[in-house]
Amino acid sequence: MRVTRTVVATCLIPAALTLAACGDPAAEDEPGAATPSTAASADPTDAGSDTPGDGGTAACASADLSVDVTIQDAGLALLALTNSSSAPCQVDGWVTLAFERADRSPVEVDQEQVEQPGPPLATDLDPGESAFAGVKWATCDPALTDCAVVTTVRVGAPGDSATVVARVIGIDGNESVGELPVADVQIGSIQPSTQGVVAW
Repeated sequence: MRVTRTVVATCLIPAALTLAACGDPAAEDEPGAATPSTAASADPTDAGSDTPGDGGTAACASADLSVDVTIQDAGLALLALTNSSSAPCQVDGWVTLAFERADRSPVEVDQEQVEQPGPPLATDLDPGESAFAGVKWATCDPALTDCAVVTTVRVGAPGDSATVVARVIGIDGNESVGELPVADVQIGSIQPSTQGVVAW
């Protein structure tokens, strides 16, 4: 089992049990400059800003995604990553989470990326399609120094340092924002369906 630990500060966490979510212009004037197709082959760095995923699909940036964090139970949530852009993109690996206090200041929370329900599966998302991951966290006493009280959860796409604010949905199905005491977080791998993603 591959496990990676990171420490991140970020996003939203909701209510009662709510978790607070991708050529050089001068060369054209020089004699003997390569044609565009030759230059692209000769310079692998001139490939654009999007990093291709498996099969040539560009990796999703955080800005390409809208994120829902749906609370399933105390300390357990289903995370849905929906492609809200106008082009296909791919997610593969693990998201990052960032947490904020009510005053929007960041809160450091230990994060562990776990292979649950298994290794991540590269998932191509057409516009409007979603991929999923499970998130578990330990509840704690807000009076303790190692307990973070968060009100906002932010989510970053794999490989992207930027994050977006997640929408948190409570157990009752209503969108709500409140305070959630969090001691540490486990983030499951990205999967193409909801099967098994919160069964660990």
